[in-house]
Amino acid sequence: MNGANGTVTAVTHSGRAGLWRVSTLRQVVHDMLGEARQPEQDHRSHLRASVEWLVQAQEVARAGGVSSGWSFGSGWADSDPDTGGRLIETLAPAALYLGWPHLPARIGALRDSLLVARDAATPDRVLGLLAAHVQLNCQDSLDQALADARRLVETRYESAGHAALAGRALAVAGRFAGEPALLAAARRQLAVVRARQTPCGWFADQAQPASTLALAATLHDLLEASVWLDDAESRTQVGRAALALARQLTGEGRLAGAYDDGWVPAARHVCLAGLARLTCVWIRLAQIEGEVPWRDAAWRGLAWIKRNQRMLDDDPVLRNGLPSTVPSWAGPRAFRLETLTMKYFADALMMDMAGIAIPPPEQTRPTR
Repeated sequence: MNGANGTVTAVTHSGRAGLWRVSTLRQVVHDMLGEARQPEQDHRSHLRASVEWLVQAQEVARAGGVSSGWSFGSGWADSDPDTGGRLIETLAPAALYLGWPHLPARIGALRDSLLVARDAATPDRVLGLLAAHVQLNCQDSLDQALADARRLVETRYESAGHAALAGRALAVAGRFAGEPALLAAARRQLAVVRARQTPCGWFADQAQPASTLALAATLHDLLEASVWLDDAESRTQVGRAALALARQLTGEGRLAGAYDDGWVPAARHVCLAGLARLTCVWIRLAQIEGEVPWRDAAWRGLAWIKRNQRMLDDDPVLRNGLPSTVPSWAGPRAFRLETLTMKYFADALMMDMAGIAIPPPEQTRPTR
């Protein structure tokens, strides 16, 4: 222990020494005693806790952005524009369902941080600016989003996940702009994704075995892109993989953190970041197809995540947060609490609680 500041020197999973709070060591000890042991509460209570943590992640960042997360060894990460772009679509419905009048101002701050970073044309930035346009009626956001999308038209991605995300951004931008070139580029990206899918529904990617997070992100973006493009083939491929993962879910909602082709579990830990995003996929499929199996998988996944959210911790960083992995020391995302884990958990809670889609295509799709 290093004196009165309540820190200890610990060796991280990468072998590097860093200063840890005593409270983070308590988190490790807690994980050693067993998984998913926190009280499970109603959706609104967990939503409130999750948004409180997201607000904290924005408050510690500079220039209105949001930190990408918190590490046991190095504390809060820097502000990340892509993370901020994704968060806009979450804070808007959260302001409505929680009745928090200060959240719209936070959306404006995130929008401003995206507009400042004019040299970074990324799919996340495109989607964030489009969400800001819808929520704040900001023409500057729309203009910049479309300009960025046009810069992505000729970009090629080897990763199925990156191609799916780009396809989604191009599809949404193409519908807003009414530009066939953007829509054609979106379809090309989705063709890349479909070509990476094996007969069982698993996606081959750059890193193998594929993490649950990589699989979930690919499925989520492919699904949303298929909605904007009315692409039944892509939606069918999403359903095949999503069903296979739902069948891997245990009765209490646990899911392995990585899978090989043939859906062979390749990790003993749970990737909470991936499970949170998968619940969004299952709920979205239930909304589109109206089938019970999707709801059952989503409810089990949400229940398991809830039982890992510590809502009464004395440490303001750990309180209400979710570790990226369970146990917290396992896997490539060990010893971290990530903003996007909280974002997608909050999304899934609202989607299930209020029967909405995030983002809602029926409201954001232009009429022309």
